[in-house]
Amino acid sequence: MMSVPSLIDELERTLSAGSSVQRADILRRVSDLFLLNVEAYTEDHVAVFDDVMLHLIDKIERSALIRLSKQLAPAANAPIRTVHSLAEHDDIEISGPLIERSKILSDDFLIELAKTKSQAHLAAIAGREVLTERVTEVLVDRGDDEVTLKVTGNHGARFSRPSFMKVAEKAQSDGRLAEQFVARSDIPPDVFQHLLRKATEVVKNRLLKNADSDMRVRITKTLADIATEVARERAQVDKDSYSPGTVLHLDADRLKSKVGELARAGKRTETIEALAALSKLPVPTVKNLMRQGATDGLLILCKSIGLGWPDAKRVLATVGNVSGEAETKKAFERYLALTADTANRVVRFVKSCKAISKADFQRML
Repeated sequence: MMSVPSLIDELERTLSAGSSVQRADILRRVSDLFLLNVEAYTEDHVAVFDDVMLHLIDKIERSALIRLSKQLAPAANAPIRTVHSLAEHDDIEISGPLIERSKILSDDFLIELAKTKSQAHLAAIAGREVLTERVTEVLVDRGDDEVTLKVTGNHGARFSRPSFMKVAEKAQSDGRLAEQFVARSDIPPDVFQHLLRKATEVVKNRLLKNADSDMRVRITKTLADIATEVARERAQVDKDSYSPGTVLHLDADRLKSKVGELARAGKRTETIEALAALSKLPVPTVKNLMRQGATDGLLILCKSIGLGWPDAKRVLATVGNVSGEAETKKAFERYLALTADTANRVVRFVKSCKAISKADFQRML
């Protein structure tokens, strides 16, 4: 190969008089020559190409730089200084292919890019085939919603526990992110539970609707465990008796936690009174709603006051005599499909009427 100084001298002469088309042609021929035998070159050979390319890219047009970046991205033996120079470029069309695909970029280099460059650069890093915890941490800390979504959906990305927790916090009100998050197989069980404990009803319903059968079972079981744990925590704090004379004087949150206990104890009348108090409906109106809609009436009341399925199931068994496995399963599916908005709309309609007919009830559903 020609020595570096003499080659660069020749390039200087050509570049000084050459057009932009000629300069681009020179770079194309140099890069094509490099890629022709890239696997066979020694470190010294690669160093020569590195010097030449580095000299050329300062004086070349954008389209040629984009082409060079795409050419060098998959090369395991690419000239390192040229790759670094292109990968640091502010123009993501130039830097993006190398950021996303080049295997010679170190974690330290990627971390520095993630700390200083644009969200488009972070998104390119998030798409790499493999990401270590160190790199992922910076992406989660500094990335916007799209970057977080992309890196969470990248199953080649490794997450530290703090990074998992940060994504879980972001996913509480972001259905798209929550779906990507729960699809990962490496989430610690307690972090999985943390997301479902804090998630909005909209996010929970989306997860249950779109999950496959195995994931739906896992989510349902986790939600049931959470409900049990919350009830246990509240019971520990509140040791009041739940007799009819005292329980209805509790505030709404504490009364809500007692509904399941009333139903489990078989106290049908007290359970109906608690439902009426929480929904702010007269007891006779609640009884009428239950008569008109049967099981659906109970499901609507339970959903409107925000009961979890374990407590709603106890109410159905005690007040609605729903106990068979098939009937309970059917009620569970309807409860999942029923939205809080629909339930609240029915309750508002009932409050505005002196009476509700079965036809009115069915039309509201």
